[in-house]
Amino acid sequence: MCDEVEMLHGARVIVGASGEKVEAAPGRRSRRGLGTLACAVAAVCVEGTAVLASPGSHVHVRRGDWPTYGHDAQHTFHGHTTLTPRQVPALARAWFFPTGKAVTVTPTVVAGTVYAGSWDGFFYAIDLATGRLRWKFQLASQPAVSPLPDGPNDPGSDGGMVTSSAWFEPGHGHRPDLVLFGGGYTLYALEAHTGALFWQHDYTGRPDLPPDPVHDGARIFSSPVVARGKVLVGLSVDGDRGRRGYIIAADLRTGRPVWTFETDVDAAGHVLNDGCGSVWSSGTLLPNLGLVVFDVADCHFSDPAPFNESVLALRIHDGKPAWVFRRARRDDGCDFDFGATANAGLTRGHRAMFLGVGGKDGTYYSLDPASGRPRWNTNVVFGGLAGGFIATTAYDGRRVYGSTALGDFGRFEGQGSPVCDPSDPRDTQFQEPTVHTFDARSGAVRWQAEGGASFAPTTVAGGMTFNCLALKAMLNIRDARTGTLMRQVPLPTFCWSGAATVGNALVLGMGASFTGSDSGVIAFTPGGVPPNVR
Repeated sequence: MCDEVEMLHGARVIVGASGEKVEAAPGRRSRRGLGTLACAVAAVCVEGTAVLASPGSHVHVRRGDWPTYGHDAQHTFHGHTTLTPRQVPALARAWFFPTGKAVTVTPTVVAGTVYAGSWDGFFYAIDLATGRLRWKFQLASQPAVSPLPDGPNDPGSDGGMVTSSAWFEPGHGHRPDLVLFGGGYTLYALEAHTGALFWQHDYTGRPDLPPDPVHDGARIFSSPVVARGKVLVGLSVDGDRGRRGYIIAADLRTGRPVWTFETDVDAAGHVLNDGCGSVWSSGTLLPNLGLVVFDVADCHFSDPAPFNESVLALRIHDGKPAWVFRRARRDDGCDFDFGATANAGLTRGHRAMFLGVGGKDGTYYSLDPASGRPRWNTNVVFGGLAGGFIATTAYDGRRVYGSTALGDFGRFEGQGSPVCDPSDPRDTQFQEPTVHTFDARSGAVRWQAEGGASFAPTTVAGGMTFNCLALKAMLNIRDARTGTLMRQVPLPTFCWSGAATVGNALVLGMGASFTGSDSGVIAFTPGGVPPNVR
């Protein structure tokens, strides 16, 4: 039975479908099903019990699409675009799709549909050409995540119900095209063309206990990647003592765990459940090596071994570590963790030739993909609580482009000095320069700029970089070769999203923790004409 199914603009819209309850496995709460097959034409799978639909045509991801966070499984944020520098002055709003709360994910765009989740507790499919709703899906409730979808804004929140960009997985045989993403601690697979639930599975902050959505604020900040039939994703508990972060490989067919890698452990491998081991990053695939690379956040502003504030490569087959990179210096309360996602570069034969990631210590690290050994590292700012590389950088095969955030604002608790190291003149609340470009081979700085602090990832396409500012409702467009500011595009509100470049369009999420109105998804094109993918 479908609670709410309506037709908008000729497309199925599924709103808050609950259906009958399905008994979950022992120790798990009952899941909310989608209802009967009359409610959807796609396959529906709840907690691993699949009902297969007739095979149909499947979408093929095209060169001009943006099928996942960072554009590809190597998170290069190197997109394709038909925009030219001469068209930049003419960029204007083509459409705006409003949501109830912030959209901080980078939208996924495939075959003329934009996919994005919002802090309002819904996941949306939007027509790229018109900005009209195709369908929407309501997520399971998790009241421990702030802000509540229907509650007031929480300026202190670093993420609402959906901070995970979707992965588009083309169908195969009876399995339909899917979009996969995290919402709270639940991993979802939806049928891409209708929004029908294919499966969902909880990955909580205490997987050994029954789910507790009222008190467990664990979230899948990580955007999924798919490899060898596995959905790879990380979990963050953001310091909540009594819970833990970890990395998951879920079965693409059912959502059930294939393997789990514990990141909150002591030197002997014992699970600690002390609020550490959080994984904010998304997995970066190194296909020829059979590896996926994640990085791990801090442990209460410090970096105890073996995995906190580390970069690690896991074997996709079984989740065993291939290598772990840990910085030589200690983090004595400065919050110098990793939150950004690693960039990788592949040869035409899919051999990994580059791997790098920025840290909140203001340093970009280039590592050997096979061994994790450092190749070079370049520090550009002191970093700290709200500084360094918080967002993911872009890589175009020759250079790395990215913005650091604000600076050091001390501890959340407001205790002690407002900065970590008052004796260091570089440790300030606002740190410049904020825009940086590195030579990918040597780590040499090619150009820098000021006034570009950002919490948003950087995109490079068409010889230009695109990045939303932290302190202004603006999108900066720069010449990728020189750093020259080509234009500041006014936005309806602040933006923590990356820019998806698709055809002649830039597609972005709108909103932040401290914004209310004007949240949603927006598309810009030259002259505001309808987006066109060629």
